[in-house]
Amino acid sequence: MTPKADLSCFQDSYQTARKRLLQTLAQITEGLTQEHHEFRHPLTGPDKNPVYLDWFQFGQTDTPEHLLVLMCGTHGVEGFTGSAIQCHWMPALAEQMRQDAKLGVLLVHALNPWGFAWLRRYDHEGVDLNRNFIDFSAPLPENPEYDLLHNDLFHDTTEPLDAVLSGWRKKLGQQGFDSAITRGQYRHADGLFYGGCSASWSRQVLEQAGEKAFLRHASQIAVIDLHTGLGPFGHGEVINDHIPDSTGFKLACDWYGANAQSALLGESCSPPKTGLLDYFWHKLVGERGCFVTLEFGTYTLEKLVYLSCMEQRYYIRNRQDDKPRDLDHSSVIALRDFFYPRDEIWRELVLFRSGQIITLALQGLRT
Repeated sequence: MTPKADLSCFQDSYQTARKRLLQTLAQITEGLTQEHHEFRHPLTGPDKNPVYLDWFQFGQTDTPEHLLVLMCGTHGVEGFTGSAIQCHWMPALAEQMRQDAKLGVLLVHALNPWGFAWLRRYDHEGVDLNRNFIDFSAPLPENPEYDLLHNDLFHDTTEPLDAVLSGWRKKLGQQGFDSAITRGQYRHADGLFYGGCSASWSRQVLEQAGEKAFLRHASQIAVIDLHTGLGPFGHGEVINDHIPDSTGFKLACDWYGANAQSALLGESCSPPKTGLLDYFWHKLVGERGCFVTLEFGTYTLEKLVYLSCMEQRYYIRNRQDDKPRDLDHSSVIALRDFFYPRDEIWRELVLFRSGQIITLALQGLRT
């Protein structure tokens, strides 16, 4: 009953996704300034080719007043969808910039390029970048509930994983269990949602790039970080992690209306977490705009936890046995398909919804 969408922007490897984006961007530069910075990761992808955090700046000037930032790949394997969104909407955004001299667009492609290429949610050191933005000079945050269950999940694996997870859900309660698992922990480098013990490679690159005039001179900034995995299938929720009553919180509500859901007020599919990337942007943007996460739902949180544990067990075994990562291993494929569904309807929903939210961001920047 509906015309088929062009889904060719969805590519099935990091290298082909990056190549497709580069080809698309090369075709839209007429009338625009372009600046491309490649930050090469210290490790390579599975094909032995280098992987990059790419920073693309576009506009009629290199110091635009209004700036839209689209980020992807914070959680590596989630980068497929974010890359597709960037690729799909950049031709239309280029036309917007040609019509509006005040508008600039910044793409951050693959904040975690290693995880994108190797089909991991975490980086090469096992760090969840969305838990890494804390003050490491202060005492590390504690998560005693996670400390209790970590050994059962990953070291004493004699009992089936389903039974282990079920037992801990009963002990901690569903809400307590979900919080313990997902909010972030800083003690177990071989565990889930590990925030690290220092600033990650990606964080250091982002902090370096954040000094560029393209960002510093803008008077209004809308940042959208593209994610998958939480919420109803195919729905894109706008997650507002700003502190209630702050300028950023109010702007997110003004610009995105009822689409914006507050994590701190309990409205969002994502509960409050520690060390979010949001906090870097909150500080950089200040009162000039807002940062939101656009989270596209896939399957259940229960399935996310189970598949994350299975993939983490595989990762731990490989490190212990000094074996290479097999991208065709069942746990790796299952994790990829959770965060990057093969379903065409899901992908059509992603493109449609992302267009709505990008439109709202542009309208907000111009108010």
